[in-house]
Amino acid sequence: MEHPLIVAGICVPERRRYAAALAEMTARRLVRISERPRVRREDHDPIPSERSLGSGELWRFVADIGTEIDLPHLDLATDPRIPVVCVVDALHLLEDLADRHPLIEAARPGDDRGDVGARARRAVSFVEGATLISFVNWETVDTARLALVMTIASHLNPAARVRLSRGPADDIRALTSGPQVSPPLLERAGWVHMLNDEHDPHMTDARVTTLRYEQPRPFHPARLAAALDDIESGRHGHILRSAGFCRLATRASVLARWDHVGSAIWLDPLSSDLDAAPTVQDIAFTGLGIDAHALRAALDDAAVTDDELMAGPTAWLDFEDPLPTWPSIVEERP
Repeated sequence: MEHPLIVAGICVPERRRYAAALAEMTARRLVRISERPRVRREDHDPIPSERSLGSGELWRFVADIGTEIDLPHLDLATDPRIPVVCVVDALHLLEDLADRHPLIEAARPGDDRGDVGARARRAVSFVEGATLISFVNWETVDTARLALVMTIASHLNPAARVRLSRGPADDIRALTSGPQVSPPLLERAGWVHMLNDEHDPHMTDARVTTLRYEQPRPFHPARLAAALDDIESGRHGHILRSAGFCRLATRASVLARWDHVGSAIWLDPLSSDLDAAPTVQDIAFTGLGIDAHALRAALDDAAVTDDELMAGPTAWLDFEDPLPTWPSIVEERP
């Protein structure tokens, strides 16, 4: 049985044109998936169901995914048999990864899609979740910049094919000529590959680096905040993306997810499960012109000192902590 084709991407006009062309080329129905209701029915079609289609037609559609949809929350995207094409505008990738705008301007309280930098966060998540990264509008981009942006994409998702698109037909032929089952959605990201010591991007460029930072001590939150400002200044290179796991001394019982893109960072509580106890700092960094020694030194300086370590967790509770507070109850996630 044929599978659906998913098209994602932060640049809406380019994504929609690509999805429409792909649907026409493959003689599939175009389905636009969005959380927001539309005035016109054709702008937001329901996902075909077994009741509405014969079994032979069930999976013959192209899903055009709205930017407000997070791929891990879409059942279709979690099936490793279903290709995910991320459409990237070659002219704007670096700007998209540095975008400080929210994803939804009028997001409800508690919805992180309204955060500063949420649009960049979604842009990188689409790239990291793809099986094929298709660059459009590349024809006027100089060779050096093309090599740079394609290498960045390959570092962000070493599991994906990265192509200069000459049209959906050519892209799909390339996609179907390779392995038909991709790694699970949450295992495609470059930071996951790096933390598993499996980071081996297909494309390389001397300007682009991905490195792993490990530290067995928790961070002093005030010194970490200062280190983040120092890192954002560009003194240690241009950090495009960092992600992994961390632990703050003032909240030492809780493992947190470190999620950074551009100039925005989220430190979200994950679990207080004892199984996560050995993990302290384990973070992957991807960027341009990174001074690895200086970056590691800046982060090491944010960790608790020998004297602070000897004082123990009770004393850590008195540390200055300027970072955003977490919910009082942490839900454990699988």
